[in-house]
Amino acid sequence: MSPGAKKPTARVLVVDDEASGLRTRGRRMASELELDFRLLFQSAPGCCLVLTPDLTIVAVSDAYLRATMTARDAILGRALFDVFPDNPDEPSATGVANMRASLTHVLTEKHPHEMAVQKYDIRRPASQGGGFEERHWSPVNYPALSSDGRVAYIIHCVEDVTDMVRLTRKESEHNTALRELTVRSEERYRELLDTAPDAMVVLTNDGRIQLVNAQTEKVFGYARSELVGQDLEILVPIRFRQGHAAKFRAFFASPAARPMGPRLELFGRRKDGTEFPIEVSLSPLRGEQGVTVSATIRDVTERKGLEAAAKRTAERLASAVESIQDAFALFDEDDRLVLCNSVYRRLIGESLPGPVVGKSYEELLDAWIRDIDFPDEAVRTRFREERVARRSHHQGAMFEVHMLDGRSLRVIDRRTAEGGTVKTVWDLTDDVERAEELREARAAAEAASAAKSDFLSSMSHELRTPLNAILGFAQLLQRDKKEPLSERHKDRVAQILLGGQHLLRLIDDILDLSRIEAGGLSISTEPVGVLEILDEVKRTLEPMAEGQGIHVKIDALPPELPMVAVDRTRFAQILMNFGSNAIKYNRPAGSVTITVSISRPDRVRIAVKDTGLGIAADKQERLFQPFQRAGQEFGPIQGTGIGLVITKRLAELMGGDVGFRSASGEGSEFWVDTPVHASGARSTPPPARPEGSTPRIVAEGRRLVLYVEDNPASVTFMIDLVSTLENIDLLTATTAELGVDLARRRRPDVVIMDINLPGMSGMEGAPRFARCARDDGYPGDCAHGGCFGS
Repeated sequence: MSPGAKKPTARVLVVDDEASGLRTRGRRMASELELDFRLLFQSAPGCCLVLTPDLTIVAVSDAYLRATMTARDAILGRALFDVFPDNPDEPSATGVANMRASLTHVLTEKHPHEMAVQKYDIRRPASQGGGFEERHWSPVNYPALSSDGRVAYIIHCVEDVTDMVRLTRKESEHNTALRELTVRSEERYRELLDTAPDAMVVLTNDGRIQLVNAQTEKVFGYARSELVGQDLEILVPIRFRQGHAAKFRAFFASPAARPMGPRLELFGRRKDGTEFPIEVSLSPLRGEQGVTVSATIRDVTERKGLEAAAKRTAERLASAVESIQDAFALFDEDDRLVLCNSVYRRLIGESLPGPVVGKSYEELLDAWIRDIDFPDEAVRTRFREERVARRSHHQGAMFEVHMLDGRSLRVIDRRTAEGGTVKTVWDLTDDVERAEELREARAAAEAASAAKSDFLSSMSHELRTPLNAILGFAQLLQRDKKEPLSERHKDRVAQILLGGQHLLRLIDDILDLSRIEAGGLSISTEPVGVLEILDEVKRTLEPMAEGQGIHVKIDALPPELPMVAVDRTRFAQILMNFGSNAIKYNRPAGSVTITVSISRPDRVRIAVKDTGLGIAADKQERLFQPFQRAGQEFGPIQGTGIGLVITKRLAELMGGDVGFRSASGEGSEFWVDTPVHASGARSTPPPARPEGSTPRIVAEGRRLVLYVEDNPASVTFMIDLVSTLENIDLLTATTAELGVDLARRRRPDVVIMDINLPGMSGMEGAPRFARCARDDGYPGDCAHGGCFGS
């Protein structure tokens, strides 16, 4: 309006009234339109949610409710993730985490955010079975900004792409399966070629290499890329290339599967120029592109080597068979000769001319049997029938025959694993002669051994007789109460006894050792109580030990000690040897300790330990050898050096063993391990003896003793000995025959008789005396040698 113009006042009032009416109608229409927008939102085909910034659901479309199987009044006003949590059956589910990240992005950046397709499982209503149903969604989150630019709401829109994902998955799986099938087919084809044991080369009709397998690379040393497209002659030795092309063209003129040059020596050429033997088979392949040929090439280097080795082995076998001194033949499962040496061929003789390989066993037997010595034709016929019968039943055999020319042969037939038979024929002629010589030599050796035993027995008697006289008269001098010896003479007599006893032990040890070595020592094992033997050994050792001030003791014994299976006498001999050594080689005022233990469930160990000098380490390994005294050979202590040898061999004869340990300057411990008796009986302690008691012969009235001895010194000794006994009368006889006659007439209480007597021996006379006592009705005892009977 220009200045000065007139104001239209009334018109303004009218306009104002109209404007007011319009505003009222506008507000009413806007209110109506707001209700229509909510209805439109809910009815929209899209799946949408409206969220507050704190992610509370304030609006939802019907399509969303249908897609998520929810109800509007059940989700409005609730937090988004309370209504739509992750599937609890899938710990690795990421729907909530990814959705929260996208919504946070919209709140922060105030820009829409399109998410990737999400796997977000939906809870299935209880009416439909409950649980969760797999769903895939394509979500987009939009911010709704207020006038001041804040995010007032978030519109969450999704598209259910589950079917599309499943379809895509199936299509992908189908495509994957198709690709895998294609790849597998190609791989199988390549594997088929590559796993072939031979080199395979596919050639075009112009001789170019089209395809090779892995074995070709390995055999010829080329890579595939170096061979494909090359002429085949690259694999042919230079010396054969000139005529190779013509042969290849001839094959294509009439292609057919066939081996190439079966009788030819074919060779291939490697990349490095070396040649090797091969075999080739050709097969034509007809296809859309014409005829190609597949060449299968086999490296026969190893086979050729094996053939050469087999040939050498066969030649060596033939040479070895031929070198056998005795006849050798090999028959197959049909009992026909396969191989033999010239000795066997000569054995068959000239009665079967020509080659014998391939002949049957019966033909060869008939030719050989003519040279065998038989008493008559019946024996010959029976021999043949037996041999044929055993062969027909596939049985081995061993028999000996005597030939007409005087030879003795042993024939052995052995079956092989393949059903054949190996025949060996040994010429025993020399062996028979040597066997006879050995028999004669053995008889001579046995005679010499018997002579040795007789000599030792005789020498033992001849040595013992004067020695016993020496010891006996020396003891009588010591005990003579009528004319006692002076102290000076007592010392000399003691030296005589000491030397005589040492010599007697030496004779006994040598005799025992010779019997053991000759195998003539008799061992009789029985159940023996260890405690009883230990008591006897201790009582025997104590007088010897007391003379040197040595204390002998037996340690505490194991409970329930079993009996041992030993020869009682020899077992005591072993322990006496250990004990006497422990005393002899001990220190003055030392000790000897005997212990018993169960070394093994079937063994009892008896050990004798001393506190003596011990044995030097360099002497110990020879301790159980004859005449070894561990450095004491020139010492003052007497010994033979064979006691331990006898001890060890006695223990072994009884199934036991001995051992020792020793330290120089500290003492030694020797033990014997003895087998437990099979009865399982326990050792019992011996009956107690009164203190100071000694066994002696007690008899009332006078007693008559008959002494049969041809040695005057022994008779004199016995007369002097009996003269010291108050109630004993003595009769003497020089032969067993005179003794028997005296016994019949005088009826002695005791007969003491030497074993070695002129005429009838003591062993032969003992039964005569026993019969006399039995027939004449008087009690009489007989003892051999120097033993007293009671």
